[in-house]
Amino acid sequence: MLGNLTVAVTSFVGRRADIAQVRARMSASRLVTLTGVGGVGKTRLAVEVAGEARRAFADGVWLVELATVADGALVAQAVSTALGVPDQSTRTAPEQLVEYLAGRQLLLVLDNCEHLLDGCALLVDRLRSGSRGGRR
Repeated sequence: MLGNLTVAVTSFVGRRADIAQVRARMSASRLVTLTGVGGVGKTRLAVEVAGEARRAFADGVWLVELATVADGALVAQAVSTALGVPDQSTRTAPEQLVEYLAGRQLLLVLDNCEHLLDGCALLVDRLRSGSRGGRR
């Protein structure tokens, strides 16, 4: 399978309703955001649902960990690095990502965005508007 999502070492118990709700949201929208206080299991829930959805994404499921990214302007570079997008252009990282993702079908999970809200929002909006054939 393509992607960088790791296999969970422990079982995932007691969150069936949460899993069902995230799946339903993913079926209805190309963008789903999980929110809540720290430590409630947002990342674990996202990874569990993403892992279960792998077969639906021909080009894989990709987790981008943003906890160590200090500047919103570097979010696109972090995503490019996680996806293995080669930097072979004078274009910006967002432009390169739009081109790289064109025609690909993948699930992108951005984790720990809370300190980079503006940077993440700008990139996600750019990726959504730049992708072909997708619904908004």
